[in-house]
Amino acid sequence: MPLTANRDVPSYASQELPELPVADNVHIHKGAFVGRTGETGLARPLVAGDIFVGIAYAEVDNTGPGHAAGALRVRLHQAIDIVHALAGAVATHVGSTVYASADDTLTLTPTGHSRIGRIVAYEGGDLLRVRCQPHALLGGLFENAPVVAIGDEHATLTRDHLNRTLLVSNTTARTLTLPPVATALPGAWIRVVKLTANANAVTLDGHLSETINGAATFAGVDAAHDAVVLMCTGTGWSIIGRDLS
Repeated sequence: MPLTANRDVPSYASQELPELPVADNVHIHKGAFVGRTGETGLARPLVAGDIFVGIAYAEVDNTGPGHAAGALRVRLHQAIDIVHALAGAVATHVGSTVYASADDTLTLTPTGHSRIGRIVAYEGGDLLRVRCQPHALLGGLFENAPVVAIGDEHATLTRDHLNRTLLVSNTTARTLTLPPVATALPGAWIRVVKLTANANAVTLDGHLSETINGAATFAGVDAAHDAVVLMCTGTGWSIIGRDLS
């Protein structure tokens, strides 16, 4: 119903020191890369594969007496350029996308790591200037799309696999069971790419009775470099893109 009185609405400058609730029993140091956990959506020192949300502006220790999920909040730098070490950095890396493998380590390798932003300058030695691009500041389907390698096994996907490109190198027929739509929520997507040159299909299977394009499964990813993109509709999954041999 319409307001009948004034109210105060908590607000933040979205690119200048926003605050996010912190996961339970974690210690975030000043200057750390901060990630968002897939399980809870809370902030923590970045673990490879997390969604990158910013650079810690100040230390936050949520490990002391009374610690609890969301009990403390971390302030973040977001739209900033940082100077950071990257082993083997050279001038030709300018323009490349850069990733983090931990809360203090950059890498140029995307698989299994967290996208941080783009390299905008070479500072000399092993130092690069990086334009940080947290997830919330990006638009478009693949702009902040981490790459995850899936083992040669049947797998039940979780929230941590959402909004990611999954690389599958299977030697026999494998099934990937999608997360429940109640977990994924409308708009979440998964891209599956088969790397191996054999006819063993990677079958995508909806959770319980949930469907993919109205069917229980999709088994069309069965040749090298086949790729399919699925989006959660809130009641099932729709295929919104495919590149099949």
